[in-house]
Amino acid sequence: MELCLVRHAIAVDRGTPGFADDDLRPLTPEGAKRFKQAARGLSVLVTPQVILTSPLVRARQTAEILMDVFRLPNLHVSDSLASGDHAALLRDVAELEAQTVLVVGHEPHISGLLSYLLSDSESRIGATFKKGAAALVSSDGEPAVGACWLEWLLQPAALRGLAQS
Repeated sequence: MELCLVRHAIAVDRGTPGFADDDLRPLTPEGAKRFKQAARGLSVLVTPQVILTSPLVRARQTAEILMDVFRLPNLHVSDSLASGDHAALLRDVAELEAQTVLVVGHEPHISGLLSYLLSDSESRIGATFKKGAAALVSSDGEPAVGACWLEWLLQPAALRGLAQS
């Protein structure tokens, strides 16, 4: 099975007037535009059947861009992507019964999830996920704690470059 972990695209800065509720911060127009290019690059690398997203607005908007690029019919929402409950997330993934799942979330949870999948600790492996970055994690069967391996981790500029090649 493959999990493609994606950090949401560039969003309105925390504390911006009019966006007091952090859960409601949207993507910036430039962030959405740049991520559309990155998503096209991502489409060269993976073929997901399902997108699982955090319920927060910026993640959902990022997931909607992916839904459009990959021509997938709907999104699945997991509250565990906003809370960082990795065990609950793995249960949510198992229910999807898909071979490749795009997982859209936030920092520090997305890098913590990567470490958790690779090493059984969310802090053992440090990884940098810029906004719009993606990592592909593989496993034999359903992903299990510490039993997965990293195929690649690409920052958004590299993904945009793939879209142009």
